[in-house]
Amino acid sequence: MSGWWMISYVVLWGVVAVLAVVVVALARQIGTLHLRLGPRGALEIDDEGPPLGEAIEPIAVTGVDGDDLVLGGEDRAQLLLFVSPGCDVCRQVLPSIEAVARGGELAPVVITDTGEEQTSAAYGRKRGSAPLVASLEACEALEIPGTPYVLILDDYGVVQAKGTVNNLEQMEGLVDTARRRLEGRSDRPEREEVMS
Repeated sequence: MSGWWMISYVVLWGVVAVLAVVVVALARQIGTLHLRLGPRGALEIDDEGPPLGEAIEPIAVTGVDGDDLVLGGEDRAQLLLFVSPGCDVCRQVLPSIEAVARGGELAPVVITDTGEEQTSAAYGRKRGSAPLVASLEACEALEIPGTPYVLILDDYGVVQAKGTVNNLEQMEGLVDTARRRLEGRSDRPEREEVMS
């Protein structure tokens, strides 16, 4: 009997060793797939939200702190982040709004689709110094499909980039997209003048 026990013991250890090699090989393949896929950009769908390249109608709003603001219009380029109090992803994205806006020389504004009490309770301290606005009307007027959603407006209130975001990299990607679109737009007149 002791011979059979020894054989089964050796066979079981052999099976464990083979399984360990298989697990390491699978982990390597998952890592390779992760590197190939890389981070995805923000989900920018043409039919959702205000149209790209068009100016939005300026919307006068009041922040939860009592400050009067205008979304859009000819004032300053803005980064509008739309969030909802029950959204976990919104809570993860919110702390990065000031750094992203500062990097793109944008004025950050956080907008919720609920009342002021719920908004203050959910985001009052987590937003940093970015103005916080509770305005279901603004969300409906701009046809925001869901949260977290970002709109980037230039100095004239023209939508330069928009999309659903899930992390800091996607917000930065939208800022870069807006910058490229602005540079492309400013290059066109010079090219036309050279050609004529």
